[in-house]
Amino acid sequence: MKWIFTFLVLANLAVYGWYKLDATPLTVQIQNREKNASAVKVVTGQLGEASTPAAASPVPTEPPQATNAKPEVTPAAQITPKPQPSATPAKVASICTRWTGITGEQIDSAREKLKALGITSTETSSGESTKVWVYMPPLETLDAAKAKATQLAAMGVTDYFVVNNGGRWQNAISLGIFSTREAGERHLEELKALGVKSAVVRDRDDTLKQASFSSKNLTDAQLDKLNKLSLQYRGSIVREVACK
Repeated sequence: MKWIFTFLVLANLAVYGWYKLDATPLTVQIQNREKNASAVKVVTGQLGEASTPAAASPVPTEPPQATNAKPEVTPAAQITPKPQPSATPAKVASICTRWTGITGEQIDSAREKLKALGITSTETSSGESTKVWVYMPPLETLDAAKAKATQLAAMGVTDYFVVNNGGRWQNAISLGIFSTREAGERHLEELKALGVKSAVVRDRDDTLKQASFSSKNLTDAQLDKLNKLSLQYRGSIVREVACK
């Protein structure tokens, strides 16, 4: 039994020696231990307190390689301006007037004052050659004569004026002076066709010398001045008429 025990001990020693001789020596790689050393946290004995990890070293980047290629420039789109519509000048309303009822000595004065105001006008007067006068006989008051004149305008009569010179024909309504009786009678028939009933024709022996002034292309300011001027002449009136 002894020799069996001795044999087993020797056999174990022999196996152990062979294993030691044949095993590859263990090498410790120091470099492997140092790998990721920056990520190691040092824990102290105090609770809740840890050291701040060391900042990682910036990794150097390679500088961009210089290139001779020129940057491609995209041409800006050309914008064609839209044609602007030409401004059409505003049309100025043309004002045409006829100033009537200027009698006797008033005619020369009215003519001069129109020139002073810079108003160009065409004068129409009844001189010594006139033969007949178409008119409505004087009414009782000036207000009644003006009211009758307003009715005439509503009926379509355009050539009339109220006599207001303080003479014999005060408050009469003149409807026109003509060179021949035939022309006067024809105008009287036209008035009757419009509804005028009280108009008459008389010979020129005592008719009034009259004048009217027609103006075109007046401005609002000139029209205002003309209206103010007409107030200085009794019986005269300014009416806007259709421009011809």
